[in-house]
Amino acid sequence: MNKTQLDEALNFLFNPQGELQIIIYALTNQNEEAKKLDIKESDLSIFKTLFVNSVKNSIIDKNDFVILPLSTADERGKSFYQYDLEIPNQLQLLESVIGNDRLNNFNFQHSKFSDIKALIIVFADNNNEITLFKKISPIEIIGRGGNLLKKSNQRLEKFDEELLRISAKFQVIRVNNEIIIIDLLSIEKSFGIHDVIIREASVSLESVNQMNIVSNIESLSELINDITFARKLTKIARSSPVLRLRIPNLNIITFAKTHPLTKKKIRLNADETKFNLDTRVSKELFIKILNDDLLTSELTKLYYDTLAKDGIEVEEENNIEIT
Repeated sequence: MNKTQLDEALNFLFNPQGELQIIIYALTNQNEEAKKLDIKESDLSIFKTLFVNSVKNSIIDKNDFVILPLSTADERGKSFYQYDLEIPNQLQLLESVIGNDRLNNFNFQHSKFSDIKALIIVFADNNNEITLFKKISPIEIIGRGGNLLKKSNQRLEKFDEELLRISAKFQVIRVNNEIIIIDLLSIEKSFGIHDVIIREASVSLESVNQMNIVSNIESLSELINDITFARKLTKIARSSPVLRLRIPNLNIITFAKTHPLTKKKIRLNADETKFNLDTRVSKELFIKILNDDLLTSELTKLYYDTLAKDGIEVEEENNIEIT
């Protein structure tokens, strides 16, 4: 899914076919089953407007944003991420609420607002539906652990209840059976995405090991729990052009020996058949080589270290004979 397709899929929020409906569910610390919030009908329209506007501001109006597979996430910014890894349980719940009439209402006899850790917001018209995932922060639960006062006639008395403040911000959207992450940094650690990335990085590490191109493969293993490095490593098994095209080890080593950025920063073993990755810089550069991040302009012959590599489709020339 690209940004244009995402915008088109969200258009029904502004031009619904039939009535645009909204349902809000809570996820609590007590269990993983979503509970429907029984909200007064007239108040629901307020939240409908709140989140429709948030979708517009957070997604549709971000014209300079692109959508990348999560497995290729990098530091370039201005990106949304399409989830293409193992989906954590929390995000699987985005689908479980669709059309599920068996879910119970949130019950104050068994739960309280401070139990809520996330909300799932469902929008639907006659032909479309989307779900939003919103993480609830501690500051959105008012009255928890604080000494609040409320007005009682002309006096003040202690307020012992909790209040739930629902802000417009959300982190994930599910649309057309795809999960798109809007704010990766705010959820990846707390909802198990870090663990998924580390497991995927281990798969990439095994791919590198099978290449037999690194003499001290354990030097990469040492950084597998570093999420920044693991995210870069994850890209190798899934999207490395070097692995996909089966570039010979000799070509890779020759490239590293001659490229201005790497020739003095990556060491080789005695017979120059393998890399000896003995510094953090050399490990980072090795990952860049396998991800084909070190490019040269055919026009200017200048060298570039680039993360964004949008492929282009080369059209074959048709030779037309005019008589």
